[in-house]
Amino acid sequence: MRKILVGTASLSLGALLVLPATAAFAVPTGPGDRAEAPTQLFSDSSLRVATIQANLTADASGGLEAKLMGGTNPQAAQIADSISEADADVVVLTNMDAEQGAVDAFKDQYLNNEADDRTDIDYQYSYLAVGSKGLQSGADLNADGVIGSAEDAWGQGAFEEQGSVVVLSKYPVDEEKITAVSKLKWQDVENDQLHHTDLSGVLAASIPVMNTGLWDIPLEVGGQQVHVVATQTEPEDANQGYSQARHGDELKVISDYLAGKDYVHTDQGRQAEGVGDEKFVVAGALDLRDATENRLEPFLKGFAREDALNDAGSYLIPDASWQVTGQGRIEQSDPPLEEAVPSTVEAPGSLIWTDIEF
Repeated sequence: MRKILVGTASLSLGALLVLPATAAFAVPTGPGDRAEAPTQLFSDSSLRVATIQANLTADASGGLEAKLMGGTNPQAAQIADSISEADADVVVLTNMDAEQGAVDAFKDQYLNNEADDRTDIDYQYSYLAVGSKGLQSGADLNADGVIGSAEDAWGQGAFEEQGSVVVLSKYPVDEEKITAVSKLKWQDVENDQLHHTDLSGVLAASIPVMNTGLWDIPLEVGGQQVHVVATQTEPEDANQGYSQARHGDELKVISDYLAGKDYVHTDQGRQAEGVGDEKFVVAGALDLRDATENRLEPFLKGFAREDALNDAGSYLIPDASWQVTGQGRIEQSDPPLEEAVPSTVEAPGSLIWTDIEF
């Protein structure tokens, strides 16, 4: 695997680092190897967060678990190599089927399997985030005269758990404290851009603003509560006239949720309270790779984090009050030809990680 030291070169717009001169940077030098990393990165008051677009899905419910059995799936092995190498405290995997059987198979047969040659890493805790993607809309979205196909579901998901978000953690996850925002209607967004599209009628009134959703996952770290805000927005589609407008409002909802704006209501039916003075990190797929500067820059400036680490749509955006002590990217290596991922499968993205100090 190739390792890139972030800070010597910009990954893309918004990746330029503006950090204290004393900040320490390191990229793991081998599977699970932290020996080269400064010891202060791994104190009781530090946290390493990572995210990766896993693109680990199947066409039907239960299909991913079947694909992962035996520990020989080349794509899952690539992802596990990166996760093992980064050895992050929390990993947000996007575009992965959020099914318990699949997640258990991935953890047991790829991340923590004594029979393979990668360094084992044990994530005792996980959260399977299922949002609006894959939920049937009740409308004939593809205008084929039949209601109920995958094309008629929000996000065109074949089943509710398909291509969603999975969070792995070394810290306990209290699911009763997790806040989800995936059902908020687009028309209920304050100053929404829906009225600038050609959508109308029942569809306009029903469509959720979030393509998949956001999940505020509070963790107790070093005696403090830290909010890992895992999210996955809509990949921009030039063939859909409303795509950019919706995507812009998805970003707005993320910011407004954190700020506790009145209009943001959670899936539990409560008004969002925001995070207040508690620290957070936004992690996941924001799909800003093709965004224009007038959408990207204001979003990052709103967090006072124009230095946020990003790679091909995956982002890590820490709270502005947090000191970033290191960050990097682990690229995917090409698997042996006999283990190559089929060309019909979208390859996983690079894993990016950030070390943050309280």
